[in-house]
Amino acid sequence: MIVWVMSEAQINERSRVFIDELGLAERILFLSDPKSQLIRDLGILKENPEAIEKGVPHPTTLLLDRSGIVQFVDVRENFHFWLDPAALSDVLARLE
Repeated sequence: MIVWVMSEAQINERSRVFIDELGLAERILFLSDPKSQLIRDLGILKENPEAIEKGVPHPTTLLLDRSGIVQFVDVRENFHFWLDPAALSDVLARLE
């Protein structure tokens, strides 16, 4: 299951249209993080954000096993550089 946690600042009409147009809600569970509390707890809140980024986390990927134990973490400070899906292959193979 894929869960995408968004700060309240990221949820707007534009993001809703994006999710709807691509049919993402059928494959991904989108959750809101009120006041970015989970983002703060995980330590992934951007420290000196631009006004539009207040409450927004660094792009982060967590893979958890069936017991909820984190098996993989990737935190990106620069959202222009995406995680290579091949980096997840070994972890996903172990989780099956």
